[in-house]
Amino acid sequence: MPHKRVLYIEDNVYNQRLIKKLLEPHGLKVDEATDGIQGIRKAMDLRPDLILVDLNLPYLDGLGTTTKIKSLSECNQIPIVALVSNHHPEDRERALVAGCDGVIDMPVDAEKFPSQVEEFLHGKRSTHDSAKKSAILKDYSLVLIDQLQDKLEALESANRELARQKIELEKSYEASQKANEELQRLNKLKQHIVAVSSHELRTPLSLAVGYVDLLKEGFVGPINEEQCHVLTETHQSLDRLENLIDKISDLSRISHKKFPSRPKKLALHEAFRQVHKDLAYFMELRKLKWQELLEGKTAEVWADPELIEQIFSNLLRNAMCYTPDGGTITSRCWSDSENAYFSMSDTGIGIESHQLESIFDEFYQIQEISHHKSGQFEFLTRGLGLGLSICRAILNELGGKIWAESEGKDQGSTFTFFLPRAG
Repeated sequence: MPHKRVLYIEDNVYNQRLIKKLLEPHGLKVDEATDGIQGIRKAMDLRPDLILVDLNLPYLDGLGTTTKIKSLSECNQIPIVALVSNHHPEDRERALVAGCDGVIDMPVDAEKFPSQVEEFLHGKRSTHDSAKKSAILKDYSLVLIDQLQDKLEALESANRELARQKIELEKSYEASQKANEELQRLNKLKQHIVAVSSHELRTPLSLAVGYVDLLKEGFVGPINEEQCHVLTETHQSLDRLENLIDKISDLSRISHKKFPSRPKKLALHEAFRQVHKDLAYFMELRKLKWQELLEGKTAEVWADPELIEQIFSNLLRNAMCYTPDGGTITSRCWSDSENAYFSMSDTGIGIESHQLESIFDEFYQIQEISHHKSGQFEFLTRGLGLGLSICRAILNELGGKIWAESEGKDQGSTFTFFLPRAG
């Protein structure tokens, strides 16, 4: 035989637990609703055999909840019993007038309560004092009017606040639009300045390099050993300046997505070996060790060799910069059915988690300005902060992706990228 079902509408969780504990051992299934609106919905959905309702409910009180349930054709035969405080005897009559079929005093008597509920399940009903009905309904109507007025005032206040927030949002949106337009203007100006500056710097730089070469070769007169040394140092400084201009030009190409490409089939590990060969002398000076890991089939891609070399050069220079003397740099190549992968790991200073994405931004620097050094391959050499942004831009153009991983400070770092495999 199925258990009788009781719906208890009460927002106090402790009272819910008590009633459930008292009734369920007697074969009654207790469902709960925490407010009047939820109680009405559950009454319609569950069609319980009995409803217990508290009068003090949020959103819609117990009297309003009872009146609504009794007005529903599918629920008007369900007995409703109000649990009222024995300190407020007027609530008994109000509950009965509202449509409740009975009243049980709170706090409940643990021994009597199950049998009281059983009586209402088996047909017990209470009646109200007809003489008091009109006065009770009048008082309740006044209460409802007061509640309605409070809700209307609250709604008006909420509407005024929403209108104020809407105006603030519109102002913020307009400000953000203007800021975005200004940002776009400044970005275009920056791109123009970068392009013009790099172009205009090349002419005097080429002349300076040419004059230095003329002096070194003795075309304008003999030079002694000390003068030759000075000219050599000058030439190296001009080379560094030319490298910086190349970086600035790369930045301009990033902005306009103009990377000239002459793709061919190439193996990633072979392309990296060539870059490593070019920088091996400087790695030896720093006592940096290199190890290579090749996994499975050769990782081959269709790409411009110069662009791939530029990626590898930036990654290796970056690893050399942030790895102390005597450290280890590891390259790894592998592939799957769709992509060829390359990663470079180092035993360097590591990257904090909040910087793992920012390091690919243009001009972003990890180390402080106090770490600035002018050499190209010294530990913590400070560059322009363009190498990684250039790598990402090139890989995006080639249909690949790059990301960084690190366990944090002094834990080393790993840069990984993939490109579509050559067919």
